[in-house]
Amino acid sequence: MRKNKNKIPKAFLVALLFAMLFWLLTKLSKEYSTAISFPVEYVYIPQDKLIQKEPLKQVDIQIKASGFRLIGLGFSTKIIKLDAKKLLRKSASEYYFLLQNQKIDFQHQITKTYAIDHILQDTLYLSLGTLTSKKIPLVGDFELSYKLGYHLTKPIKITPDSILVSGSKQQVDALHKIELQRFVKKNISEKIKTTLRLKEVSNTIKFTVKEAVISGEVDRFTEGSLEIPFEIINLPDSISVNTFPTTVKVIFQVGLTNFNSVNSSFFKVVCDYQQSLANNLNYLIPKVTIKPSFITSVRLNSEKIEFLIQK
Repeated sequence: MRKNKNKIPKAFLVALLFAMLFWLLTKLSKEYSTAISFPVEYVYIPQDKLIQKEPLKQVDIQIKASGFRLIGLGFSTKIIKLDAKKLLRKSASEYYFLLQNQKIDFQHQITKTYAIDHILQDTLYLSLGTLTSKKIPLVGDFELSYKLGYHLTKPIKITPDSILVSGSKQQVDALHKIELQRFVKKNISEKIKTTLRLKEVSNTIKFTVKEAVISGEVDRFTEGSLEIPFEIINLPDSISVNTFPTTVKVIFQVGLTNFNSVNSSFFKVVCDYQQSLANNLNYLIPKVTIKPSFITSVRLNSEKIEFLIQK
């Protein structure tokens, strides 16, 4: 049996491995200078202030250390803390750090194991605004459709209906409403109740809550009608009129739950005499001015009321 002449001796491989390890150890034991990015945290912000614009999230620092230590630093999660007490004012809301002045503080935070050569950024700017609070209403963004014959008995309820927000005066003053996340539901025939998150307005505005509950009662609806006497408004005291007819029929839709409770006292129908006079009309126009909130639609069987002036 012939031996493989191309086979590499094991002794050679072991010697090569030791040579490579020796070379690596020699290289890692030397001192190197390299730039490393450290995440930044801003601390001791005054209670009546807040950061308005997205600040710098990291600083780049030139570090001197042995290769061994630099490898360890590469896996570090060390965070540099910048003390707001050391801020310098540029304008009413603009401040800045002179980072070179923070070198000793940074050195203490990183530890003496690594020598800071220099900080690559000269200046770090921070925009601070005066903190203010205001109550803002919540509004829904709903797309609802119902099974045939069903509908809400009352408008959708949002709980809470408003929240306290805190932020810079400029941002809060410009805020008039906060929308909920869009809610889509189709073929509804039962009570609606779900929790929705608030749409993010700004990552610098703080909310007392991040979500709200929406709820709504749903009922099967039917049609009903009632004969209602109407009232004539803006009629001069010197004039009296006779109308034909003397009542109007109000046709409405209401949930079955409330159907038997509806009566004529729930509605008010008026005719504005001055409106007819101003438009040179020889008839009155009836309008429903009061109706229950649980009634979804209402109409009159007559759009005109004939009248005669009595002398």
